[in-house]
Amino acid sequence: MPFMYRLFITCPALLLYGLLFFITPLQVQAEQTSLEGQIAALLNKGQNGTITRSVSILTPPKQLAGLCAAPRLSVSGNDSRITGNRSVIAQCGNQKKFIQINIQAEGSWWTASRAIKAGSLIQAEDITAQGGTMARLPPGVVFRKDDIVGQVTSRTINTGQPIVGSHLRKRWKVTAGQEVDLLASGAGFQIRTHGKALGNAAVNETLHVKTNSGQIISGKVTTDGKVSIFIKE
Repeated sequence: MPFMYRLFITCPALLLYGLLFFITPLQVQAEQTSLEGQIAALLNKGQNGTITRSVSILTPPKQLAGLCAAPRLSVSGNDSRITGNRSVIAQCGNQKKFIQINIQAEGSWWTASRAIKAGSLIQAEDITAQGGTMARLPPGVVFRKDDIVGQVTSRTINTGQPIVGSHLRKRWKVTAGQEVDLLASGAGFQIRTHGKALGNAAVNETLHVKTNSGQIISGKVTTDGKVSIFIKE
């Protein structure tokens, strides 16, 4: 066979092999990018722009072979961590695969604009917005301003420190030892008496009260500082 003829036959074969060699990794990369986008959409659902998460898949591509194009995705475990390594369950019919991912996030949060002592009622000027990467934020950061202002600090918060839910409590409406009015009503009756609060409670929280007769009862604190007694039917 002449050399040029052999070259003519061989070159297309080599070209086809080369295309397959390059297309396969590109196809795998495209599929992984699509899956990353689906997982990111799941994690960003309901964030309302406060947080934007991006995802990198850590599971090797060969372990994801055969996964359907649109699996049903769910986050494994408690989704309280904003960033870090997590597991996602991808389900196609009866088939389940656990996918290891790394989550990065950017967004905005609130920090103390000054040192706030324990027991202080937080005002709007006590906090300031910060933004950027969230890789080093502690768990439980509060992102909504309305969930911070009007709350009381349960510990001292230093200047620049992110506001965390465990640092806050509702403002007490009733405090331990306080005399309170007890109210109970039902079909055709209403009871009014007095007692002493056995603990602290905010509005709509349950409070144990000791009546003047020594009986201990429970009720819910109302907006006017009274206690609505629970009546068993």
